[in-house]
Amino acid sequence: MPAWDADKAASAVSNTAPGAIPAFTVPPPPAPSTPSSVESKSTAPVIEPFDIVLEAVKDELKVGRRLASGAYDNPTDDDYAVVMQVAREQVQIYNVNAPSRGLPLLVDTAEAEMAAELERLAKRLTEDVLGWGPIAPFMDDPAVEEIFINGFNTIFIQRAGKLPEKVKTSFRSAYALRLFINNKLDYGSGGRGVTVKTPWRDHRLRDGSRVHVIMDPLVSNLSYGGIAITIRRFRSVARGLKDMVKLNSITQQCANFLRAIVKGQLNIAVSGGTGTGKTTFLQVLTSEIDINDRVITVEDTPELQLPHLPNWVALITRERAEGLEAVTMADNVRHCLRMRPKRIILGEARGPEMIAILEAMNTGHEGCMFTVHADDAYRTLQRVETLYLKGGMGNIPLLAIRREIAQALNLVINLGVFRMPDGRDIRRVKEVNFVTGGVEGEMITHEPIFAWTVERGKPEYTGRLEYSGAAPSALIRRLEERVTDFNWQRDIDQVE
Repeated sequence: MPAWDADKAASAVSNTAPGAIPAFTVPPPPAPSTPSSVESKSTAPVIEPFDIVLEAVKDELKVGRRLASGAYDNPTDDDYAVVMQVAREQVQIYNVNAPSRGLPLLVDTAEAEMAAELERLAKRLTEDVLGWGPIAPFMDDPAVEEIFINGFNTIFIQRAGKLPEKVKTSFRSAYALRLFINNKLDYGSGGRGVTVKTPWRDHRLRDGSRVHVIMDPLVSNLSYGGIAITIRRFRSVARGLKDMVKLNSITQQCANFLRAIVKGQLNIAVSGGTGTGKTTFLQVLTSEIDINDRVITVEDTPELQLPHLPNWVALITRERAEGLEAVTMADNVRHCLRMRPKRIILGEARGPEMIAILEAMNTGHEGCMFTVHADDAYRTLQRVETLYLKGGMGNIPLLAIRREIAQALNLVINLGVFRMPDGRDIRRVKEVNFVTGGVEGEMITHEPIFAWTVERGKPEYTGRLEYSGAAPSALIRRLEERVTDFNWQRDIDQVE
């Protein structure tokens, strides 16, 4: 075991009084040992002067309560000014005390250049505290959809419709990367930093972007203390069904139909593979919800944002911790049933919460929506059935489960991603199926209303979403009774 590691260093830094130099020195070299394949993983990081000052700045801000917690996610110009001033002060304090501690100077230039160097360092420190450090240009670029950080010195980005590309930027060290991301997690909404005891975290930024962090020892191919970070950017490309039509994700016919489905309070499952835009599409559907409805969202990691609905409450899960019980999505679905919701919107269903949401649908809660991983409508219904069985409700006959699903769900919307010849990915609605409410043999019966049609011999991306011509009488009657401005013949049959 090494005599010193990043956890001990972080502890030493955090226990230092504001304005003082942290009381630790460069660690001694590790004791000699027999050569092995894991020597590179056991090499402890070296603390740089910049990191020492960075921690001093954070401590001064924390102890002095110079910033509100929200500033770390959404800083104002005044917040930047406060941090810049603290950074200048801490750089000067370090430089004064460093020689007596045997530490290198952080600013070691000619007197004429010292002011400019001090300002440059203060900006770097401020960007590390409030901004995104070396990945700031990509976080500001609206075309960047995803950022992959594989250790401190390997960063990839993926722009909209493009393949991932490696960029020429990096963090200073694995230790600096850990300090940086923990600062974001500790002060962000619903987040806590990664540690050896809890080496992973899910986090949501204020703009809706999702962050997943996982570190050594759960990451095996990175160096000692290695961290892998995935940032999935929130891009508000489509806010409503009109935007989806402009992007060619759906047709005007389909938009008219989906608008009536939401207003008519039918229960909807949105399915698709990874990266097909299920959450974004769910968000778009909520734009058609009546502003007077009381809406409760239930998610694992908060992603849905419904500020356009004044009577909206968001419930999230909680991990089990010392002295705290875990709160699951299934628990929160049961909680929201006591909150008199008009609609329940479930984030991605992965387990027992499927039982809870189906029971809610079958006991008078209409207009519910959820997302699930599946490649088409048929597999969506299979996936719902599998998740129900995984909930462990005992020896319930499959026929009874299928009947409950058939009676609960009204519509399945399946999304897909198509790769274009130039390497771009395009997201489209592949099919919209009406669940008829019956079970035939081993299959829940469903009928396609819109389907992806491709000419024989042509690639799948050349297809288009077309109306199937189906006109289920029960569905038409329900929509025309509940939605005053909807007429099937006018809005579906006669629209091209």
